[in-house]
Order: sequence, then C-alpha cells, then structure tokens
Amino acid sequence: MAGCCRLMAVSSDSMAADGQRSPRDVVAEGLRRRISRGELRIGQQIPTQADLSEQFSVPRGAVRRALELLEREGLIKRARQGTPAEVVQNVPDRPAAPGEAPFGRQHVPRTAGLELTERVARAFRGTHVSIDAYCASGETLASALAGPVVAVTAGKPRPQSLRVRILLPDPDNPLALPQVVGDPLDGRPRERLREVTEHIWGSLRHSLRMLEVRELVPEVRVEARKVSITPTQRVFILNGEEVLTGHYQVLPRRVELSRDPMEIYDMLGLDGILFRHTAVPGDQVTEAYVQQTKLWFDSLWDTIARPMEP
Repeated sequence: MAGCCRLMAVSSDSMAADGQRSPRDVVAEGLRRRISRGELRIGQQIPTQADLSEQFSVPRGAVRRALELLEREGLIKRARQGTPAEVVQNVPDRPAAPGEAPFGRQHVPRTAGLELTERVARAFRGTHVSIDAYCASGETLASALAGPVVAVTAGKPRPQSLRVRILLPDPDNPLALPQVVGDPLDGRPRERLREVTEHIWGSLRHSLRMLEVRELVPEVRVEARKVSITPTQRVFILNGEEVLTGHYQVLPRRVELSRDPMEIYDMLGLDGILFRHTAVPGDQVTEAYVQQTKLWFDSLWDTIARPMEP
C-alpha cells in the first residue's frame, strides 16, 4: 500500500509539468509543490538524489541541477556530501507572476516574535553572523537571540564571529512616542523607555559577550547607539542579505509612571507584523532594497547616532 501511495504522488508531481519542461524543471516544480502543500516541512530532509531520480524517472544529473536551483531560490539548504538537503523556507502553491520576485521569495508576513526568532536562528547557521537592528527597545531582538545563544552554549554549530549593532531612540531628547495621553510634554514616558531599553540592552550585551568569554564564539562584537528619532518602523538586517521590516502601530495602554497609573500612547511590540526581503541573484528589486537598507542603517550609525553608556 505504501508503494502504491508513493507512485500516485510521483505521478501527480510529474504530470504537473508540461512536456516542454526539462527534467530539472520537472523535479524542481514537483518539490516546490510538496513544500508548498506541507508534504515537506521546514527542517525536514528531502529524499535522497537516488530516490528523487527514481521517483521522477529522470537522471541523477537533472536531480542535482534541480536541487541547485531550489537552493539558489532559498527553499532548501544542502549539507555535506551524502546528506539529504533540508527544507529551510516555505513557498506559496503558485508560480511567480511576471514582475514578481523569483519562486520562493513570496513570504507570508508573520508576527514579529515568530518571524524574527526563526530568521535569527537561520542566520546563526552562517560562519560569520551579523545583525543590525533599528527598533524601539530591543525586546523582540533579545527574545529572538535567546534560542541561538542556548543552542551555541549546548554545543550546536557555532559561528566563528558574531556582530550585533542596535540603534535605539534617545530618551534624552524629545520623542513623539511614548507620550502621556493629553500631555505630550510629560517626560516620564521617556524615563520609563530609558529604564526598559537599558535593562534589555544590558542583559543582551552580557549574554552575547559571554559567548566569547567562554570561548564558544571566537569573536563577538556587540554595540548599541541611540538616535534622536522616534522609530515608526523597525528594521532588522541579517547577515547583510535579508531585511525584516514592520511598522509600529501606535496604541493606548495603561502603565505606571512614578507610581501613578496613567494612559500613554506606545508602540506595539511582539505582536506586530514583519515583512521579509531576501536578496537573491537575479531579483534586482530586492537586491537593491537590501543594499539601500544597509546604506541607510550605516548612515545613521556613522553620523548622528551616539554610543549607549556601558
């Protein structure tokens, strides 16, 4: 029965491609469909090249070229020789329309906590990890980094270097947010922001630097600077090749300021949405967007940003 089901699945994948497509494209399209339907999930290994060659009735060379294509699209990651590739990205069950990014780059926006946690964990698979963040407090980033720090400590694959740069709003200067409802000149929300950011930044800096102290990561550089700008969106640049962005929603919330419960306008945090932009060869729009975002971040970092006090 298992063999019968397998043959039926193979037939469906093969028939999805018309007769004009090359054997490579037949395999690639079939695997895309399996991934988009959830038959192959993120973190799951795909069948071996020998199995795929048999399933799709194509030469091993065509399978190898199909896997190379899917890896360029960011859907899979091939490990060492002899080990099956692993699914690292989901895709919609449709081809890219004219003018859209290549297949595999149409990402469904997700909540910031979920999206950033997954993408930071993926970034830590690299040899040299770099994370640039522009955000209101650093809370979401600190939460996303907790898992990789534990994994590195537990002996999982470790990067050779780690660089983290964070741009935060400067509470020493007037900011539009957070503010007391009905009294935007009240400085207490900014003092509260200072306490929150300094606590998060101090804890994050300590946990990351300990990776170097304990000789788990040979080189760790962690730095935060502050700018006199109210962030209306947050931006995360991962390994210089992927950008996550999301708008802050301004919402009223009740907090305690100087022991007085007060209503303030503040920025939505973990439950906000992030959009992903991953640079891939041939996608000139996304490549340009990622490059311009890196230049934008560096321009703030190198000019008006001031170092956070240690």
